[in-house]
Amino acid sequence: MIAGYIRVSDQKLKTDGERRQDIDRQRDKIIKFCEAMQWDKPIFFSDDGLSAFKEDYNSRPEFCRMLREVRANRIQRIVVEDLTRWSRRIEDGLKTMREVSDKCTVTSMAEGEAYTTTPEGWFKVAVAFLMAEWSSKCLSYKVQSGMQKRLNDKKNICKSCGVVHLGRHPKTCECSICKKRKGREKAKLKYIQNKEALLG
Repeated sequence: MIAGYIRVSDQKLKTDGERRQDIDRQRDKIIKFCEAMQWDKPIFFSDDGLSAFKEDYNSRPEFCRMLREVRANRIQRIVVEDLTRWSRRIEDGLKTMREVSDKCTVTSMAEGEAYTTTPEGWFKVAVAFLMAEWSSKCLSYKVQSGMQKRLNDKKNICKSCGVVHLGRHPKTCECSICKKRKGREKAKLKYIQNKEALLG
């Protein structure tokens, strides 16, 4: 049996309402890849909105279920878009890759066959996971620095409640920014209701 593992780290939306990360795009790419390789259609294990940068990969239930299927010898090949989908931590990535390498083949569409049974394979996989962790740590550092800078800037203090809101203000906030936003949301809802009434 062939498995496809797909994962995105969040479910945030872009300004146009589309998802910032699309898990269906990964699914479609893996299906087309398997068809091109003339392999069977994969079954999918999907961790939607779950980070691979967490300290413990057990926070990804579908990843753990896939590992159990590998241990039970029910999966012969796993296909991922790239190794960052598998893990963004070198320690967990190597540990889980080492575990499955004896039982099945892992194919990354970006990096090729991934295995730890040879020195070359171990090196390639280790570098991929190291770069993924380094990239995540850099991004995390930038985000935390930006949040701290915003917290320290007195211009960002909410006039209504006296604290700095990171991201959206709470629904109870009555500052001028929030009042304008609530007014726009009410107007948009009213417009949609009127349109539906005319069409219905």
